Amino acid sequence: MKDLYFLSGRISSLEKKFITYEKLKKIIDSKTFEEFINLLEDTFFKLPSHITSSEEIFKYFENERSRLVEEIEKTFNGNLKLFFLLKYDYFNLANLILGKEIFSLYGTINFYTLKDAFEKNDKSKVPEILHNGFKIGRSEKPVEKKLLLLKIDYYKKLYQIAEKISDFVKNYVKIEIDFSNLETYLNKKMFGEKLETIDLIENGNIEKESFLDEENLWKKVGSIYRKIEIPLNEENIEIEKYGRVVNYIKESRIKPDTIDKIVSFYIAREIEIDNLQRIVISKFYKMSEEFFKKILIPPYQYREEK
Repeated sequence: MKDLYFLSGRISSLEKKFITYEKLKKIIDSKTFEEFINLLEDTFFKLPSHITSSEEIFKYFENERSRLVEEIEKTFNGNLKLFFLLKYDYFNLANLILGKEIFSLYGTINFYTLKDAFEKNDKSKVPEILHNGFKIGRSEKPVEKKLLLLKIDYYKKLYQIAEKISDFVKNYVKIEIDFSNLETYLNKKMFGEKLETIDLIENGNIEKESFLDEENLWKKVGSIYRKIEIPLNEENIEIEKYGRVVNYIKESRIKPDTIDKIVSFYIAREIEIDNLQRIVISKFYKMSEEFFKKILIPPYQYREEK
């Protein structure tokens, strides 16, 4: 990894490019698409001035993600690099299970190498950390069960990696685990399926047993994640998760010259790309102000603006 003090100083400077509350309000209130794009000056985003289709928007943000991943690959090595890239390997494994032609070019192993290994049931060229996920994918279990087991395996690995980085990063993963378990809970409820503790991921802030009692579950969620909109549902869970994550990782900004500050910066960059993509698409289709209120998350801004 690059020198910690150099990275910390660089990130302190780059943090100023995050979209602030005040800028976000102006973006939402902008009357034209051109005005909206102009407001993105001095941020990480330089959108083309003449966008004519949603496909152009999706392509732009995919390029932004690609650039960010390339920066992560150059910045980190070892567990830190694995921490950010492992999700793409599991995304690819999930799509191999589903037989989809959708895949990510990112990850710790080239997709085509992984695909060839998967089709031949030969994991000799597959990194050891993916062996259990590979085994799940090749098992005879029903597809939905394999996907659930794959998700559980991913978060188990991510938590183990985070433990080796810092307590702060480990506790961030606990938030991710809670919301992943909440997604499983909501999915099971929607389809009228029985939820068992074996369906849930360990090491979250919310004990697995709490998910078996709905009233107790929402009390737990409300006590751990203050100001959250409960009960959660399929429409608001992603936005609420992003909000809790951003509120948590903001704490790292007062921890100068630490790995926590650097990791949080890149987590925040990933979230801001997703968040702005939603906003741009919504502005392009001229969605209502009420709609924007439903999709906005608190920004990881450099400073609070009055």
